[in-house]
Amino acid sequence: MATTSGAPIPRIPRAEVKQRLLDAAAELFSRRGVHATTLDDVARAAGFSKGAVYSNFSSKDDLVRSLMRRETDGALGALEGMFFPGTSLDQLPEKIGTAFAPYGPGQVEDFALMSEFRAHALSHPEVMADFVRQRREVLDALHGLVEEVFQGQTVPVTGLEPRTLARVLICITLGVAFDWPATGEQAAGDVMGDVVAALTRGVTA
Repeated sequence: MATTSGAPIPRIPRAEVKQRLLDAAAELFSRRGVHATTLDDVARAAGFSKGAVYSNFSSKDDLVRSLMRRETDGALGALEGMFFPGTSLDQLPEKIGTAFAPYGPGQVEDFALMSEFRAHALSHPEVMADFVRQRREVLDALHGLVEEVFQGQTVPVTGLEPRTLARVLICITLGVAFDWPATGEQAAGDVMGDVVAALTRGVTA
């Protein structure tokens, strides 16, 4: 294909096409819902033909799974980036608070998207398998990070095992973020820092 001047139109790299399709899908799914969004809608919002969608994704479910994968990888990267070897127990409240700071005010769309993933997965077994697997990846990652901090600690933190604490932190974060539009109170990161500080109080003294 060429421009009116005869110069060839630069071909958009495949990776960029896929990224733009995923960006468009994320915006539409969070605003309209997965069920109400068609592949034509995604293609149009991304500025491509429907053929571009099918050249990157085999189906709508494949698009949903790929978008879930991208969101999960982002969450894993954020968690890993907030910790470093040698993080001590007294640093844990600040580190956890920072890691979860993005979740809450201004992130309503992200959690709307997660709600859509969950709702779509409930009626699509193959998507549910990926949803469960990826949520466990996040739990495993947070569990590993918390356990690393707890190593060498002789006093248990209010009887909670590291994996249980990881589950509690994730559940609180989701609850705070989902309810934030109604409550408008503390952001998830602030709540996480307060919770971990309370759980570790006395252990670091």
